[in-house]
Amino acid sequence: MPIRGSASLFTVYALVTITALTSVFGLWRGTDGQGWKETIRSDARGYYGYLQAVFIRGDLGHEPFNSTYVKYTRTGTLNKYYCGTSVLMAPWFGIGHAFAVNDPESTKDGLSAYEQKAIGVGAWVYLFVGLLALRALFRSMGVREAVIVWTLVALVLGTPLLQYAAMQPGWSHVYTFSAVAAFLLAVHRISTGASPRWMIGAGALLGLIVLIRPINVLVVLAVPLVAANGIDALLGTMFRQRATLLAALACIAVFAVQPALWYAQTGNFYEYGYKGEGFHWTRPEVLKVLIGFRRGLFLWTPLMLLPALAVPLLWRFDRVKSITAALYWAIITYVISSWWIWYYGGGFASRVYIDHYPVLVVPMVLVLQRWSGWRWLLVRVFLVGTIALNLAQLWQYHHGFLHPESMDSAKYRYSFLRFDEAHRDNLGGNYQEAPYNPNGMELILEETCGMDDSCSFWSGGKRVQVPWAHSPATVCQYDRATEFGLYFNASTDTLPVGRALYLEIGLQRYEARSEASLPALGVTEVRNAKGVIYFYQPFRMNPVPGKAGVWEQLEYRIPVPPLLRGDRLSFYLWNKDKRAEFFVDDVFMRVSAVKPYH
Repeated sequence: MPIRGSASLFTVYALVTITALTSVFGLWRGTDGQGWKETIRSDARGYYGYLQAVFIRGDLGHEPFNSTYVKYTRTGTLNKYYCGTSVLMAPWFGIGHAFAVNDPESTKDGLSAYEQKAIGVGAWVYLFVGLLALRALFRSMGVREAVIVWTLVALVLGTPLLQYAAMQPGWSHVYTFSAVAAFLLAVHRISTGASPRWMIGAGALLGLIVLIRPINVLVVLAVPLVAANGIDALLGTMFRQRATLLAALACIAVFAVQPALWYAQTGNFYEYGYKGEGFHWTRPEVLKVLIGFRRGLFLWTPLMLLPALAVPLLWRFDRVKSITAALYWAIITYVISSWWIWYYGGGFASRVYIDHYPVLVVPMVLVLQRWSGWRWLLVRVFLVGTIALNLAQLWQYHHGFLHPESMDSAKYRYSFLRFDEAHRDNLGGNYQEAPYNPNGMELILEETCGMDDSCSFWSGGKRVQVPWAHSPATVCQYDRATEFGLYFNASTDTLPVGRALYLEIGLQRYEARSEASLPALGVTEVRNAKGVIYFYQPFRMNPVPGKAGVWEQLEYRIPVPPLLRGDRLSFYLWNKDKRAEFFVDDVFMRVSAVKPYH
């Protein structure tokens, strides 16, 4: 039985309702009723920082230090982020702040429940707009209702889009998703000879997309994919319309918000806030980005295999669109995988591809439109499976079964579809990418230390001799009477100042009974000349629970920000609460520094 035209509209409403309920009962409530406080954190603090600085504190260009996003320049402070997400947050922030101001018991710093929940509501609205735009685009392209319904359901429930619309609404991805979907719809309408207002709208949307994240200007490469009668007809329509100039002006006017904010902060119309970050164009991590255990697109979001498979299948009946889609996949994947931190920090699945979902699914719906019978049935079975897997792993992510940043093959195998208490909160380790280093790294310090002799940079700990030592006879013991033991310590007498560092740490660990070392933490810290800790990064010592009665090698990779003169860098194992019992032998430390690139 064919699905009626209203089914896809009902689907949009249902999906946004599910997203809203996920926010209310997941993010807002949390475990203690205060989960809404997690709305503005990490990257979201930078986007939201514009709103606080402009509308509450009035200190744009003179903001207090914030390691997340505030950069110091000679003429003022600089918010490192582009402001497009802030612009789209602004109306919702304004609504929330109006409630906060009129509540005598509410905080007035912009971080009350009113403002943070309002940001969440705004994300639902932008998701709603994006889904409506995709629905309208697909209907205009002649896609049947059943394909539209299944595609929209899969996009929200089978990908991390749900996470970034419901649980992390302060990040940029749902905003870009909405803007890109609307831009594609506008381009398609222009190609069918619609009102010149669509041309102006497309220009403004492109400016907004660039204002959110400049590299997403690549969306213009998708224009042939949605042009109704071919790219030649589209270009002919554009060049015949006076609205083309107005569209260009609209694009420039929208993006001009950013230079205006740069000028307000530093007195310059151009600033680069991402100093110390950048692209390794000659070292793209393509395989890790696509199939890696850390954030691999196809591993964590297998739904995206369908859009990828659709690209060569599209060749049979539309070669221009097939080539366009292939180039788009290749270029965005190259750009994404060339960013120095190719997994883009902590988070669930491959979040950076969310921005491109509206483009990537176009070939898929065009192919599925032609499928029926057993092939269409097989696709729906696959979609149900990917949705179930995504929702299961999303639940795991929020309940302590997945590591928020350093997933690997061992962690994935350990946690795959595990939901029992015995597997909760057991993953640890610290394995991060090296700092941005376009000219490579320089080895500064390297030392291996067995427990039998004294070492230059490793010291402390309770040393005991045992017949089963890793080599040759002495180990460092951690027991219920030991909180701090062995530690690494080096100062700027040895380490360089002003250059980001990278620690490569290895050690042998032994536990007599299973999971006896589970509570132990590894800690990296930096103290300034006055003894004040300003960099502190603890993590669970064991990447996965260990095996009793055998020596196991543990490795960590930890970036450290540039040191100042007089700083002291330390790494140690912390037997927090004195509940762990284990032994350590043959510790290793290699410290590298980024070679200058300015």
